[in-house]
Amino acid sequence: MKRLAHQFALWALALTTVFALSACENEDTETAYDLNGIWQGEIIGSYYSYRYGVTTEHWDTEIQFYQDGAFSNGGWGEQRDYNIYDRYRKTYRFDWNVYHGQILITYSDGYRVIIRDYDLYSVGNGMRFRGYMDGYDDRDFSASFNLVKVSNWTDWDY
Repeated sequence: MKRLAHQFALWALALTTVFALSACENEDTETAYDLNGIWQGEIIGSYYSYRYGVTTEHWDTEIQFYQDGAFSNGGWGEQRDYNIYDRYRKTYRFDWNVYHGQILITYSDGYRVIIRDYDLYSVGNGMRFRGYMDGYDDRDFSASFNLVKVSNWTDWDY
């Protein structure tokens, strides 16, 4: 009887672990689904001095996330940055993945950032996405971002 109780406890622990991990995966997939689309707004902080070697810390940005399928927790995308003060423009493609509530972005040149402490929520008929990003490999910079979901890219040639 004691052995049966011990085996039952082990099975219960194993099932609890499986359900806990699958719940986290479901949340990551839901976040990826919500991210899918075009986001527009601003990034403020030292991200750009580390990324591009420029001192201006306020940039307009557009980020498009493409999810790899409805049940995927990641995909690929493109980020377009624009500095209104000196008309500096930069575009990068990236791969992204949501893992345990954090978003890892790996740019085409190998540069990586992690998005943490973010809010992804609905306001009226729209969606907002705000939070913080750090360098994944060195954590030497930090930036905040505030984005709104839009339906089209902005034509920055105007």
